[in-house]
Amino acid sequence: MTEQIENKMVVDQAWDSEKFHEVEEKLNGPGWLEMGTGVFVPEEDAYEYALERISLDEELKQEFVEWFFSGNWIKEG
Repeated sequence: MTEQIENKMVVDQAWDSEKFHEVEEKLNGPGWLEMGTGVFVPEEDAYEYALERISLDEELKQEFVEWFFSGNWIKEG
């Protein structure tokens, strides 16, 4: 008879199947996946997520401003 080794991390972790299916549906829907981290942002949350990320990082704010005004705008002063 083979002995089964119990993985305490798996046994102690409670799986909420409803939450799992919600996450699975989001991953199967349209959205943005960050390469390297695996962070997925559903399309309907993308705008708010992007604004939040910019508001937290001063360097990103400056990059966004430069990108936004890079079209038909001339920097003065």
